Amino acid sequence: MSLSADTQAADTQAAMAEVVKLAGAQAVRADTERRVSPEVIRAVVDAGFARWRVPTRWGGAERGHAELTAAVARLGEECPSTAWLASVAAYAARYVACLPEKGQAEFWADGPDTLAAIVFKPLGSAVEVDGGYRLSGSWTYVSGVEHFDWTMLTGPAPGPKSGGQPMRLFAVPRQDYTFEDTWASLGMRGTGSHTLVLDDVFVPEHRVCLREDAMRGALVGLPGHTRLSNPVVSGLMFVAPVLGAARAALAVAAELVAIDPTGPRASAGQPYQVDFARAAGEIDAAQLLLERAAGVADGDVVPPELARRNRRDCALALQMLVGATDLLLRIGGTRAQEDGHPLQRYWRDVRSVASHAVMQFEPAGLDYTRGLVGQS
Repeated sequence: MSLSADTQAADTQAAMAEVVKLAGAQAVRADTERRVSPEVIRAVVDAGFARWRVPTRWGGAERGHAELTAAVARLGEECPSTAWLASVAAYAARYVACLPEKGQAEFWADGPDTLAAIVFKPLGSAVEVDGGYRLSGSWTYVSGVEHFDWTMLTGPAPGPKSGGQPMRLFAVPRQDYTFEDTWASLGMRGTGSHTLVLDDVFVPEHRVCLREDAMRGALVGLPGHTRLSNPVVSGLMFVAPVLGAARAALAVAAELVAIDPTGPRASAGQPYQVDFARAAGEIDAAQLLLERAAGVADGDVVPPELARRNRRDCALALQMLVGATDLLLRIGGTRAQEDGHPLQRYWRDVRSVASHAVMQFEPAGLDYTRGLVGQS
């Protein structure tokens, strides 16, 4: 490694340490105010999350998924909401790279640190016009909409009003949309996942791609790059912040089980210790599943059977993390459910992600099994 490379690595490590420290210091504030501060967002960018998966042809880092999973989880130990936004910022590049090359050039015109939110659920309406589309509607749960520079929106909404159009991804810059403050969730409050609103906005065709192409990882202008379908990577994006939250909850609970309970809780001392051991093991197992999935994503070729296994593993890891944090909250008793106690905050964040429609285990499990037996 050259001297300049050594210096760059040291700077990156220092920037990562800074965002971890800053996010941790402001975690309670982010939860209370329902937003991560601009200062923390800036630190996320400085730590390299936005450029993590950006192709080198656009000045990006093209760093690996294993490193990314570890970095997001570490950040999640301090502030899961910040980790969620950092994960979205990193994985957005995968979808931007499916746009026509002219669209990619426009998106990354100001450099590889451009931030983008992503909306996979098809909403709104799209009217085809000369040279592009007129896009209107509201898109819910847009994490980072207040801070990010662009949004990748999915539309049109399916149904008779779609006019039979296929679903597409539309890249829309910040100046073309507004947002309504609608995010008041149980957990992940700091993500600011508000409702984005567009009113008859023109999106040129070079900033549009078929959603199906993006889901199968059809990168444009990047020969030799591994094609990663959505099942390979989407679970990593969702679950890595939860791994961090669960590990943080484990650290809090470790302090509780180290003290012999008194009063009515005295008889629960040993059961709590057993719960703690089970939770620790489940968190470790979930981490191993995510590490294996990230290793698959970093491979040169990802066959369909491994894509289906990645989807299964990430959904299963999430289930295990939910179960573990449920146990840890029980160890904390009534006190841990009080406002301001870190255990309830981590538990709320884990539960919030677990409710996400695309992370349910049943469809992932069915897809995996049907793939093995040759069913479609």
